Amino acid sequence: MLATIGFLLTISILVVVHEFGHYIFARIFGVKVISFSIGFGPKLLSWHSKNNEWRIGLIPLGGYVKMLDEREAPVSDALKPQAFNNKKPLQKLLIAFAGPLFNIIFAFCAYYGLGIYGVYTLKPVIQSVNLTPLIKTSAIIPESSTIIKINDNFVSSWNNADDLFTDEAKSNNNINLELKHESKTQEVNLDLTTFKNNRDDTSLQAIGLYPFKYLPIIAYTEPQSAATLAGIREGDKILMVNNTPIKNWFQLTEIIRNNPSNKLDFLVQRGDKRLDLIVIPNSTYNDDGQIIGKIGIMPTLDVDSLMQNSYIKKYSLISSFSYASNACIDNMYSNLYMLTMIAKNKVSWHNLGGPVSIAKASEGAIHQGVKAFIDLLALISLSIALMNLLPIPVLDGGHILIYGIEWLIGKPIDNRIQNILFTIGLFIVLSLTGLALYNDFLKLLNW
Repeated sequence: MLATIGFLLTISILVVVHEFGHYIFARIFGVKVISFSIGFGPKLLSWHSKNNEWRIGLIPLGGYVKMLDEREAPVSDALKPQAFNNKKPLQKLLIAFAGPLFNIIFAFCAYYGLGIYGVYTLKPVIQSVNLTPLIKTSAIIPESSTIIKINDNFVSSWNNADDLFTDEAKSNNNINLELKHESKTQEVNLDLTTFKNNRDDTSLQAIGLYPFKYLPIIAYTEPQSAATLAGIREGDKILMVNNTPIKNWFQLTEIIRNNPSNKLDFLVQRGDKRLDLIVIPNSTYNDDGQIIGKIGIMPTLDVDSLMQNSYIKKYSLISSFSYASNACIDNMYSNLYMLTMIAKNKVSWHNLGGPVSIAKASEGAIHQGVKAFIDLLALISLSIALMNLLPIPVLDGGHILIYGIEWLIGKPIDNRIQNILFTIGLFIVLSLTGLALYNDFLKLLNW
């Protein structure tokens, strides 16, 4: 019940934000708005004001702003100047762009408010170490080490350390870390030459230094994966693999990677029961072209260690602008990176989520409180903005592309070409929607 309420509340807020952007810019440029709808399909509720219809549709999976347009219905001569199709290309482009823009503005305002109220900030403490072999160093980095300096630059938080490390890695192949562990100071030199020749991401987590711990407890199993087919479920704790006690998540993943297509005997704890399961990892290729094993699982974050390693930081009215801007940029980049990895088939398309995924996330956020729910709204709002900005016809990004071309060439694109593009775009969008709904269905079966 709470998941349903959370989903409806989340979608309603973000749809209103997105469509209100289109609505406001349409009114600014003198376009007559016929209806503003939250949801699709038959109307559940409607009312009128200023010649507009405001409606709530039966299917809560989006919304729309219907504008006067000669391409959809006959328009009287008196109203033709108010028709969308008769507006200048740049005006039509801005009306299309306004929806994603308002999603970004909403997210910025949410993060700005959270920054002033106070946000959890990670201390620059290395909680887990799983250093990639591509990094050359003679030192051993102890867990729970605090990063004091990176190449003589003092560090204030984990995000600050990550930004410094990434910036230094752009121009340096050798990076010095000054660490403090149990009152002892240690200098660590990392040679990134080989790593940079093989990887693009030079963040701390990319090289294998983490500000949190992962528990060998399953948080998620990919539908139809080796783990799911073997009977592993969310919440299972992995105790042993081939009679080897599992102490941490990285030990577990190392065993799986080293055994592609080999039978592994898992001992798992599920509630009060211990179960013996046989798992056969699928064979796949890593970024270096090596064959490794994969079973399609994700770990549980050790929340206790995360909370111990964080503090609440409050930003001023001025500094919160910087915090909100960085939060928007970082989350937009993360979403774009994930989409790119899915497109390259480096991340499973099973990670695409639909209404069920949003409902589950909303339920969890509501349980955590108002701050968590606002944070989730901001994150999903940015995701909606990014998805709508993709240059796919039928999405806002596709409209922006078409109106941009129209603006540059000085005349509308031929209707036949537009119809072909919109048909292709509709196929792509329906395919992605179908995949997301299919993933949701499989998740429901697993739950």
